[in-house]
Amino acid sequence: MESRRADPIRLIALRLMQNELRHLTHQPGINEVFRVTIQYHDGRHPNQVATLVRDHAGTTLKVIYDKPNKSVFFTYPIEAERYQALLTGLRRLKFDKLDDQPDVPYFGVDLWLVERASGSFYHDVVMAPDSARGFYRELVLALRQHLKEALRPIES
Repeated sequence: MESRRADPIRLIALRLMQNELRHLTHQPGINEVFRVTIQYHDGRHPNQVATLVRDHAGTTLKVIYDKPNKSVFFTYPIEAERYQALLTGLRRLKFDKLDDQPDVPYFGVDLWLVERASGSFYHDVVMAPDSARGFYRELVLALRQHLKEALRPIES
């Protein structure tokens, strides 16, 4: 399921020349991908895209920051146990059936686009972490616990 609210946030990844998530799983050897795109509403940090790729060689997280005229990215190996803990948390939250967070404004708040793809499956959720409640808050906590590098901002 694809959210229309995600389109403006998804453009951040495209501007940073990152393939659309659903297309990554069609590349040979890639089993599953997960992405968190963060749009800062006030420019206090550069927007960022963190893509977790699981392939036959292991699991890698690449975080790219939207800094004009400068390529800023970091790559982190992710241990299998940590990856499995993240997946377990997502299953517990029923992430694959979660709709966008209700009543999230388009402006004036930081927005996260959380995406997961595997084979032909694709799902995304738009949320505002500062106002997240219920399952959305649990998703924020799971990402902060299991994928903290994906959420780490840098200075503008």
